[in-house]
Amino acid sequence: MRSARTQKEEAIREKLIPELYENKLNDFIGFEILELSSTYSKTRVKYKEQIVNPYGSIHGGALLTLADAMAGATACMSGYYVTTVSANLNFLLPAVNTEYIYCECMKLKTGRHILVFDIRITDDAGNILDSGEFSYFSSKVPVLDDKLRFS
Repeated sequence: MRSARTQKEEAIREKLIPELYENKLNDFIGFEILELSSTYSKTRVKYKEQIVNPYGSIHGGALLTLADAMAGATACMSGYYVTTVSANLNFLLPAVNTEYIYCECMKLKTGRHILVFDIRITDDAGNILDSGEFSYFSSKVPVLDDKLRFS
């Protein structure tokens, strides 16, 4: 994982990553965080029977959960907890014949209250399986305690 740009970003990341791994739904999906910053994140999920649909591909609900969790975490890296406003995921190809699927999240816009992210889910070969756009509302609840100050 790349090093944080600032001490504050590193502190936010150190708080968020355990929260993400401790979440029961995230644990069930089984994702592994590869990158996490305020502008970009990448995670992967191993293909496993527990998240496969009756047709043998990774279930769309699992893919949507993965994308929402990672885009939300990326949004929280801005310093405040967020809530999903909208989630659009286009299922382009089935998630089959791959050991892992990868979810990349890139920040498109940060407004006063709304953050927007581009999502790409790919297979081991780099084929785009899903693409989408997720929007979040930034709350007034800081990820870090107000008493902590960073330069």
